[in-house]
Amino acid sequence: MMDSEGQRTLENWTILDALGLDVPPRGETDFEELVETYRRRLEPCQAGAAIYLRGMESMAEARAAVLAVRERGSCPVMVSFRCDEEGRTAAGTHVLAAFIVMAGMGVYAFGLEPQEGRGEELLEQLVPYARRPLFWLEGETYIPFSYRPAERDPDVIPCATQREARFITPDVDVGETIECTPGLMEDILAAEDAPVGAVKIAVLEEDDLPLFAEYQYVIEEALCLYSDVPELMEAALRLYQGRAFYDGTGDLEEDFLDRMVRTYGLIVL
Repeated sequence: MMDSEGQRTLENWTILDALGLDVPPRGETDFEELVETYRRRLEPCQAGAAIYLRGMESMAEARAAVLAVRERGSCPVMVSFRCDEEGRTAAGTHVLAAFIVMAGMGVYAFGLEPQEGRGEELLEQLVPYARRPLFWLEGETYIPFSYRPAERDPDVIPCATQREARFITPDVDVGETIECTPGLMEDILAAEDAPVGAVKIAVLEEDDLPLFAEYQYVIEEALCLYSDVPELMEAALRLYQGRAFYDGTGDLEEDFLDRMVRTYGLIVL
């Protein structure tokens, strides 16, 4: 519903407010527990209802909530992140990174809840990468942000860690492949000291997944995920609280990769 100033209320959306949960090391909740929490919260919602996820601060909670909504079918979902005047959430995530991840997961609209009323200024940072409605909140009022989509540069590909936006090119140097060993944290730090454009991590067996989940927070560069086992690749994408890419060096079927793109925002080079 529009008011006299062209603003819209949220009465047509089922609103789920963030719970303030996060995965280790910042929080204590396992990612699949987060997804299950949102499955339960969605049970009373009418089938096909449009869902608004409000007040998000951690990438993990937002991703878990979106995945839970997507499991219900093709109902529209939008999300907003609470942030400070610099565009940072309490979890340290920059809103551009949050937008890149949420857009990759196919949310209908993305918004901000800035503490200092700088919604327009902060949303301007998203415009070069935006192709969906943007908005900000003032109290309970939804304020659409009007913009003209920018022409995309095919040589600038947006990825994200759980805190920062990262940009790669189609010929990005991923360096040497890192395997998931007990020394994974040290290997990631060493790789990020090298002059490469991304870090490549291989998930080769099921025992790699807990190690990857534990140390993914250390990743500060764009992440290239590798596996030639579809189930392991999907499990790693589900655990990664950012937006990763795949360089095509594994033996994965196109149909599987298409589903990873739609579900998790995987970028396929």
